[in-house]
Amino acid sequence: MRIFLLLLVFLSLKAEDLVTYDYELDFYYSNVSAFIDLDRERNVTDATNFSEYQIYKSLVSKTFSPNIFLVEASLHPMNILGYEFRKHNEELYKKGIINGFNIVKAVTAGWEEPYSLSLFLGRMMIFKNKNYGRIGKNRAYMGYLFTFGNKITKDNLWYKDNWYNFEFKLKGTRELKEKDLDWSFRIGARFHQNRDFANTYYIGARRSSIDFAKPFWSVLYNSSFDILAETTKELQLSQFQFIIGKKFPSRRFHITYGLDIGYLYYGNNRYRGDLRDEGVDNHQLILRPNIKF
Repeated sequence: MRIFLLLLVFLSLKAEDLVTYDYELDFYYSNVSAFIDLDRERNVTDATNFSEYQIYKSLVSKTFSPNIFLVEASLHPMNILGYEFRKHNEELYKKGIINGFNIVKAVTAGWEEPYSLSLFLGRMMIFKNKNYGRIGKNRAYMGYLFTFGNKITKDNLWYKDNWYNFEFKLKGTRELKEKDLDWSFRIGARFHQNRDFANTYYIGARRSSIDFAKPFWSVLYNSSFDILAETTKELQLSQFQFIIGKKFPSRRFHITYGLDIGYLYYGNNRYRGDLRDEGVDNHQLILRPNIKF
């Protein structure tokens, strides 16, 4: 409770040059963020003309000189919808299983928590964009991330669990008039208070590209990938996830339709106690339709 009170006091600061806010709406990951400037004496680097390599090089060279503290509250709508559907339609949920395939699990798999709060300390750059009145998501970061919550998901059911993530992360988004680029590379560990869930270590990478100027069926410029590998402390594989996505940008409406298809593996060592005894679906198909405005 104390940490939440401190955050509320910290975020109530009104100085525009100290705190800025942003938000993101998405079917799978929606959030609201507050950026607290730690380096008021110098302007944040404008990396608009940097190449991707120059961005990485500059962030790495200044990793131990943080200039930003970020507070983010996130919500995972599809995780919540999956839980609500099973809670109120148990029989229909079970009937949705055909030869081991469950459509509800397929479209909600991969997000294990319904919501979370994150604290980030690190280095940030911005990409100034004359097409927008605000910086928005046009930022790149490298630094240390602490994320926590009090619920975790298995088979579209929620369980009480005070869990904590510690990560070292490189993340960025560039939004231009005709193209978007989004990337994330991370390594970290997750710890659970609920002993039915095993503590794990993970490494992941994600990259997504949208280009309205490229052909509709372009594979190189309108695609995405997301890969995650997770192990227990004994270095036994507990989760492996691989997702590829195709983007279909509509230049007329400036909307991008997307469909991600992937594979998710869960090891038997991922759960303990009653959760392990009730069974683990080791192999899961992932389907993620989405729309980006």
